[in-house]
Amino acid sequence: MSSLHYLRWRKSTVQNQIQFNRNAVASTEDKLIRLRQALNELSSTLSDLDSVRYSINSLSIDLKSWRGKKEDDFEQKYNRYKDNTKAYVFKVDDAKEAINDDIRRYEAEKASYQSSISSLEHTIRFLDNQIAHVKRGVN
Repeated sequence: MSSLHYLRWRKSTVQNQIQFNRNAVASTEDKLIRLRQALNELSSTLSDLDSVRYSINSLSIDLKSWRGKKEDDFEQKYNRYKDNTKAYVFKVDDAKEAINDDIRRYEAEKASYQSSISSLEHTIRFLDNQIAHVKRGVN
């Protein structure tokens, strides 16, 4: 294989790698957009849940109407409801943190692809110089 042929083949290979990385950046950006939308929706939902939770926890009940077994049953159910609401809010908050972790991971992945593209573009410039040098030697 001639030197010029090899350099052109190598340049083509690097161009394919650049395209692969650009596609990966686009795919990662799409994931980031969807995750950020989900995060915004989840944050809004969490705010609503916190309001509901506050309402539940600050519910004023006239215990004069509830006595004996009815009062005990009500208090058990009311406490269970408060606990379940609290647990649900914590689970939603955990999901929000998981999405934040995914966003950070995809942002790092995207930065890595972009860095690779930059490096590969430098390689293309180097190969172009080498091709030009070989062509000058041939002519």
